[in-house]
Amino acid sequence: ISLFRVQLGRVAAPPDGMTQQDAIDTLVGNRQLVATSVIGIQMPSMAKIADRYRSLRNDTQTGASSSSAGSTSLVLSPYIADILGISLESGAILKTVSGNTINFQLKPAGLFCATKNGDATKAIHGLASDMDCLNFWKRVGLSAAFDKSRSNAPSQLVALQDDFSEFRVHFDLLAPAIENARKAAQAAMEKNAVPANDIAVLFEEGSRDANPKLLDWNKQTTIALKTAAALSLGARQQAVEKAWSDALDRVQRLFQTEPELKQKLEPLVLPFAKTYLDANLKAITVDQLKRTSFALEYSLQRPSVASMDVLNASNVIVAKGQRPPDLSTARVLYARNYQPWILSANGEASWFNQSLPGMNGQFRNWQISAAATFILKEIPNMGKTTLTFAGLIGDLHQQPLGFDYVVPQVGNPSATQKINLTGSFRAFNTRLEFPTANKSVTIPLSFTYANRTDLIKEADVRGSLGITIRFDSFFPTP
Repeated sequence: ISLFRVQLGRVAAPPDGMTQQDAIDTLVGNRQLVATSVIGIQMPSMAKIADRYRSLRNDTQTGASSSSAGSTSLVLSPYIADILGISLESGAILKTVSGNTINFQLKPAGLFCATKNGDATKAIHGLASDMDCLNFWKRVGLSAAFDKSRSNAPSQLVALQDDFSEFRVHFDLLAPAIENARKAAQAAMEKNAVPANDIAVLFEEGSRDANPKLLDWNKQTTIALKTAAALSLGARQQAVEKAWSDALDRVQRLFQTEPELKQKLEPLVLPFAKTYLDANLKAITVDQLKRTSFALEYSLQRPSVASMDVLNASNVIVAKGQRPPDLSTARVLYARNYQPWILSANGEASWFNQSLPGMNGQFRNWQISAAATFILKEIPNMGKTTLTFAGLIGDLHQQPLGFDYVVPQVGNPSATQKINLTGSFRAFNTRLEFPTANKSVTIPLSFTYANRTDLIKEADVRGSLGITIRFDSFFPTP
């Protein structure tokens, strides 16, 4: 029924310029849909196209950023989950102290459209005009990261007393969409005019090839739809859908029990249905492989609460119980999908939201990163494994926490020395992502080499592990 929902709605409530009879004639005259949906080779619904579209996205980013205490990604992708995503990651990329981060990702408009309509396909941007739902706002995504182990950090500088660490706002400049794929599928279907016409003439009165059984089906179906459409407004939609469902059951039985009809239809309908399905999926694939994504992000990071007075050479900079300045980051995200690999790149700059004594302005650092993701062999019913190689360069303009500080000298605790952590940083990351449940759940495993971390000027090699869940496919589809 979902394949005909728009047309059934027009029967129940005809739009301006269309009579109820016009709507019924359009529905009953949709021969291709009728024929293919009753012989067990259904046309691909929006749900099927959406599932295929999502399964092809091997550049979906659900995890936390590299500046979080727990992360597996050196480079972020501009494409995020259409509805909701959750990741649990352990092991830092650029942080000195590794953590366990829970990252929640949400597209509010996608969640609203999916739940309001009871249809997860409505969460996708760029549907046909009669299926639009908050298309502009589907370009906005939100992420919040919670570091569950920050309070266990062995740092003498700060001790975290809450878990919230980062909030991100994401905006797609080139919104992920399936509009081009839908148009390509429509163009491909126009090439199937000959088999479609051969099917249609079997239902048409006056045609040389018209089948009496199908002509009778036309009349019975039209009467049933008129009867259902004459009911009160509240019961009309359900009655129309029931009448149409029964009509499809009847014509299916005709195809199965009438040898002459089955013999004539099968060589026409079977190739047509397969071509239609292949055209849709091929269009999605082509659109997917040529897709370019471009997005902007703003993130706000909250540092820890000081467990003791933080000093520089002369005075208290951050008193016990207070926080160092919050950190803001502006980020540009880019990706281009070249089958069988994906190129991603990030550029970002960070600044402190407050200037403290001894700080050299508010600007903190800049960094540029890039990654190449290779799509490996597909695992049946699970998805495709991906292998990513990423690199990052940047420069820390001033101290990581925004102020100079001193620490006791080794071997002479009564004396102190000033710590200077400014300078350049570099990192290289390899990431292997294992899929499960048709990419709804993935398990990323990454290894990172960095010439330094944020608080230590020493090279480090570390591993990170996570699990990400994208709930797009868990929402109902028709």
